[in-house]
Amino acid sequence: MTRNIPTLALSFILALGACSAGPQEPSVSEPPPAAKNPAAGTRPSGQPQLVTYEGRLEAGTECSVLHTPDGRRFAVSLGEAEFAPGDYVAITGEMADASFCMEGEGTLIPRRINEKEPPARDRDPARAGGLALTSDYVRGRWVAKGANADCERPDFAVTHNRSGGSIIETRINGIPATGYVDVGHTPALRWDEGIPTLPIETRGPDGLAVKPARGAKTVTLAGHRIQGDGVVFVKCA
Repeated sequence: MTRNIPTLALSFILALGACSAGPQEPSVSEPPPAAKNPAAGTRPSGQPQLVTYEGRLEAGTECSVLHTPDGRRFAVSLGEAEFAPGDYVAITGEMADASFCMEGEGTLIPRRINEKEPPARDRDPARAGGLALTSDYVRGRWVAKGANADCERPDFAVTHNRSGGSIIETRINGIPATGYVDVGHTPALRWDEGIPTLPIETRGPDGLAVKPARGAKTVTLAGHRIQGDGVVFVKCA
């Protein structure tokens, strides 16, 4: 679903709410003292610089909040757009110079809002086998799912270190590599500088999907090319 917001209609809508952005002119004046609902954000002066972020909408204190898959948060003025907390969307718009919302890294003033299919790492746990990704789940030896799976030669192993973290040992692009298994809000395999972060999700009851990093060069993990919807590994007994 796409919501293109006409310029005049958007100006009128945004001027009404507590989470509004004011008129469309390059520079705007402060709202009059008698205004009961101060503007959420003022548009940047000069040539507008459009940006696009996607993520899941959340309810905020004053305004809605867009939470991106990589953990960034932006307040957003939705106006009368037919979206609600829980929707996964892409928003193209301007970053406000000043904001009433007071949440996240800044306030997005949308030009266009598109409904998007969420990436697998952002789906409800039920779509990933109904299992939470925990340190205990990832610990063990893993091999790529398929007819050639051989637990005598696992593709990677995950162990716990003294500090309680989960460490992965494998090969990246044919070179031995050690990384950290993040099982927090944005689960991923994280490496030293130069190797892209690889998102992960459960594929229950005993699977782990390793997914490609968005916008980064494709890598191979233990000889398996991580691309598309990722590669599923299964835990060895």
